Amino acid sequence: MNARNGSDKGAAVLGSKQRRRKESDRRMLRAAVMLIGRHGTTGASLGQIGVDAGYSRGLPVQRFGTKLNLLEAVIDRIQERFTRQVERRIGARTGCEALAERIRFQMEAVRDMPDSAIALYHLIVDSTGTVPELKPRIAELHEVYRESIRAYLLQARKMGELRKDVDVEQSVRAISGAISGICIQALVTGDTAKLGKDAAFVADLFVGRLADRGVPNTASRTAGKPQKRLTVR
Repeated sequence: MNARNGSDKGAAVLGSKQRRRKESDRRMLRAAVMLIGRHGTTGASLGQIGVDAGYSRGLPVQRFGTKLNLLEAVIDRIQERFTRQVERRIGARTGCEALAERIRFQMEAVRDMPDSAIALYHLIVDSTGTVPELKPRIAELHEVYRESIRAYLLQARKMGELRKDVDVEQSVRAISGAISGICIQALVTGDTAKLGKDAAFVADLFVGRLADRGVPNTASRTAGKPQKRLTVR
């Protein structure tokens, strides 16, 4: 065997190992989401996560080290997927139109991915009690979500679409709070199917309140159009 063939074989083996590792990580994080959603963070043991993912009880410890590391990896995965799909959903929209679509997207994401949403809300609540070590990471997550809303509001202001008396920071808090409150209610009552209509209503309500009167209500422009449901990968 020449050196080149040996190198190619080694690269193929390495690539195969990396693919298997990526797949096992994905399955363990998915199992963690399901367990956290059903039992909270205290009921999601590393050993059970490994078993539910189809591996050994020791693999999560081997891969993540500690439960805190695994929980943070779950948050990372949810945040990365959310950010990626927001960018895809917003596309070329700007200003108030982008803000309206951003509001709709977050609420529809809870409708389409309730397991991830329930797990995330468990993590948020537990960071204030049973797992205080998670609090900095949860605060960072909230800021990422708020920054997304803030960016579209500032863009709308720069484009002259906002009323001059709009307080951007107050608006960010109000929009974020309304989204979270309605979504939590829907998860508690098991009525997430209505979040699509609620999302259109909230987007129209806030953009109509914040936009300058001379700017068309871009929230209602696409409110009646069906949006492609999110897929879990």
